[in-house]
Formats: sequence, structure tokens, C-alpha cells
Amino acid sequence: MSAVLSFILVIGVLILIHELGHFLVARRFGVKIEKFSVGFGPPIFSKTVGETEYRVSWIPLGGYVKMLGETDPEKVAPEDRPRSFAALSVSRRMGIAAAGPVANFLLAILLFSAVYWTGFPVMEAVVGQVLPGSPAQAAGIMKGDRITTVDGVKIARWDDLRHMIEHRGGQSVVIGILRGGQPLSFTLVPRVESGKNLFGEAERQGKIGVGPSGSFTTLRYGFSEGLGMAMIKTWNIASINLVSLWKMVAGEVSPKNLGGPILIAQMSAKAAKSGVSNLLFFMGFVSVTLGVMNLLPIPVLDGGHLLFLAVEGILRRPPSVRVRELSMQLGFVILLTVMVFAFYNDIMRVFGTTR
Repeated sequence: MSAVLSFILVIGVLILIHELGHFLVARRFGVKIEKFSVGFGPPIFSKTVGETEYRVSWIPLGGYVKMLGETDPEKVAPEDRPRSFAALSVSRRMGIAAAGPVANFLLAILLFSAVYWTGFPVMEAVVGQVLPGSPAQAAGIMKGDRITTVDGVKIARWDDLRHMIEHRGGQSVVIGILRGGQPLSFTLVPRVESGKNLFGEAERQGKIGVGPSGSFTTLRYGFSEGLGMAMIKTWNIASINLVSLWKMVAGEVSPKNLGGPILIAQMSAKAAKSGVSNLLFFMGFVSVTLGVMNLLPIPVLDGGHLLFLAVEGILRRPPSVRVRELSMQLGFVILLTVMVFAFYNDIMRVFGTTR
């Protein structure tokens, strides 16, 4: 599957679900939907069913649901006002605005659950290398040992071992293993070394001096456990997105890490080539990111609409037209700036290196 087709598949599905969230809640509240579009610009396909025009447009970088009275409530005919977006209570309008991001979070939970239920390849916690003079060698750990526990906590894969050891630098830990079918345990102290965390920041990490064997196994979970893990994964990815944004704004993380459509296309193609489970996981990750980004309090995004509606709920009147117009212009500038920077980073990744 080419990068372009992978990009269209991933982004198209995520945008469709996002806009479907807005659409279904608006319909549930009785609002007349004039247009439902996946993509921007001139339509590739358009068909009117009932009172709604459904279209697929040329620019696959977003979509929209046009509701009666959403932008020009004063122009709505008197007989249609009960079905106008503006006629709804603030809480219901907030529900419609939030429905898109919520739909993305729910889709992510479903995708992650599907991966956990059907199974996905993971690297086994089997030692393939023991460094000379390392804490592991001193304790007696050998090549071929299967690590089963760290301080009594079960280890299912190599990443679990790495994560637990990294946070125990300088502390005494008990590692349980299987060697030739026999359970053994060793007590050792991971040495502290310099490393980098998820955000590329330098930090002190614990190391015991072992490397993986490179063997893989398929890990599967039951219905309830898989669903619970999917919800936790969705929450963790959302949290990471928010922390990354905050660190980027604070100047603690370089904005060079920001990616755009080209990076998403490349990663989509890579995920598709590496198997269905990786593609579903990647789609879930992007879906969470899309949901978080849309909840940012920036005009033109769902979060901006929620902010305006919150102000209206507090003041008992909507912000003035002038304030809304200026805010929308500022929102477009911010969004355009971010998009241009993301495109620049993408281009430099393909044709050069960012400085």
C-alpha cells in the first residue's frame, strides 16, 4: 500500500468518525444538517439525501458539518428556528462541539481493544546478551534466561523490563527468571546512566547491562482486560500529547519534532507494511492526537467553540460579533503557522535535516 493511499485511509477514517460524532449528536438534538463533508474544497462526490448534502472533497485535511443557523442565526427563517443550532441551550451546543473529539477517543479505544483482543507481536523478555562487568553479570544472570518478574511484578515483554529497570536506578531489585524450566531469583542494583526520556530530555536511568534475544511472541488479552488496557492507553497517549505541547510552548522540547501530513503518510505506509495490528495501533494513536488537538482552546477548532460557549454560559450572552471575528482570524493565523511549520519539518525530513 503506497504512502498516499495509506494516508487517505488513515486520515479519511479519522475525519469521517470525527465529523460523524458532530453529525449524530446534532441530529439527536433535532438540528437541521445542511452539509456533511469529508475534506475541504471542491467536491469529488456529492449527493443530497433528504435535507442534507453529503460530499467528499478534494483536500483530505479535515471536514465539516454545516448546521442550520450555526454561523448566521439571524438569517434563519422563523419557521426553521426551532431546528437551528442557535436555538439550542448552551449545554447542548457544547455537547455537539465536543462530540467530534469524543468520537475520536472512542474510536481509539475500539482500535486499541481490537489489537489487544486479536493479538500483537512483542519482544520476549529473554536475555540475549550480558555485558561484562554489568550488575546482571555480577548477580549471575546468563544469556538465555527468561525474565519473569521484577520485584514481584510479572514481566510480559522486554519493554516492561526496560521500563521498570529505568525507574529503579541505584535501588536494590529482585529479578525472577526461568533457566531451563527452573525458577531462580537474583538481587542486584541497577547502575545509574545518562539517557533520554520520551520527550528527548536528558535524565538518569537505571541499567543492568542486558540485551534482548530478539525473539518475539504474540500477546493476547481477554475482552475486559483488553478494553481496560485500551482505555488506559488512550488516556496515556492523550496525556503525552498535552505534556509535549506544554513543553513545546515552554521551550523545553524542540518544535522540530512537530510532524505534518507527509510524516503521517510515511508512518501510515510503514505501519501498513508491518501488519494490520500495527496499522490499527497507529490509527488509534493519530485518532487520540486528533481528538486532543481539536480540544485546544483555539478559535476555528472545537476547543475554541467550547470556549466561546463557556463564556456565553457564564455571561448569559454570546461574545460580540467583533470579538468572534477577531478571534477566528487569530485562530486561522495560529493554525496556518503550525501547519506551515509542520510542512517545513516534513520537507526537511525528506530532503535534508532540520537545523
